[in-house]
Amino acid sequence: MAYVTSMTYTTEAQFMEAVAQAKAAQNTRQSAQAAANAQASSISFHSILNNSIAEQSGATAYGTSETAYDAYFQKAADTYGVPVALLKAVAKQESAFQANIVSSAGAVGVMQLMPSTARYLGVSDPYNPEQNIMGGAKLLAELSQRYNGDIDRILAAYNAGAGAVDQYNGIPPYSETQNFVAKVKANIALYQ
Repeated sequence: MAYVTSMTYTTEAQFMEAVAQAKAAQNTRQSAQAAANAQASSISFHSILNNSIAEQSGATAYGTSETAYDAYFQKAADTYGVPVALLKAVAKQESAFQANIVSSAGAVGVMQLMPSTARYLGVSDPYNPEQNIMGGAKLLAELSQRYNGDIDRILAAYNAGAGAVDQYNGIPPYSETQNFVAKVKANIALYQ
């Protein structure tokens, strides 16, 4: 706490006010530090969890081979009419092809499906790569129909939700979503 001396104040009330302000400033600093520590703990927890899961599943910390799930990507493409290149580009950006990864927001698996979205899509085990890829393909197909094939809106809705895309009549002004759309579009060329 900042030191306050009575010699610099003309009244006791001024002195007591200075003490109260110093205590308030100290409490603010302590609260900010506690929040920063909590955020760092959360990030560390998810990093540790994802690395542990990757080790147990035989995946490397850098992901599963990009060809490990080729049959599932092809099956999903055939079933839902979504190009394999798009599916793989989304998987690369979302999870680096890791089936057992969980994001800090709670998204799961290769295509990073939120639990409620996975249930909606009929995915009973989002950690199962085949089910997860099929669910992601189904969602992309639904979004493609909703947005008449507009790849920017499809990808933005996949990342931020259709509500956000509708609200902003296009890619929302979220840097994460804008980066996601740009990176996935760039990755599509890798798989064509």
